[in-house]
Amino acid sequence: MSSEDREAQEDELLALASIYDGDEFRKAESVQGGETRIYLDLPQNFKIFVSGNSNECLQNSGFEYTICFLPPLVLNFELPPDYPSSSPPSFTLSGKWLSPTQLSALCKHLDNLWEEHRGSVVLFAWMQFLKE
Repeated sequence: MSSEDREAQEDELLALASIYDGDEFRKAESVQGGETRIYLDLPQNFKIFVSGNSNECLQNSGFEYTICFLPPLVLNFELPPDYPSSSPPSFTLSGKWLSPTQLSALCKHLDNLWEEHRGSVVLFAWMQFLKE
């Protein structure tokens, strides 16, 4: 690990810890990495539609609910020794209310953000993207 990479990692993790509270960001104890929980701000009167059978019409078998909260998206990451100069963070993304296809699309976008920011720290950009 180069001293520049080590310093960039430490600075990034320190900055994230100062920006986000302990419920949103936790630095890992044993490795260079951590976990972020992304809480979404939903608009007033946000509605979800639940259908018992996807082949039937929503009007015949569905329910509409107004919600004000969704469980957070959880991003677990680990920083390889050559991050950010060469390698991206390794990560997993989970969200109880997203389909595997939606999670895969979000992960692909995080990979694209790394490509755009290659050589510089990217975790804050990832967190902002997921929040928005």
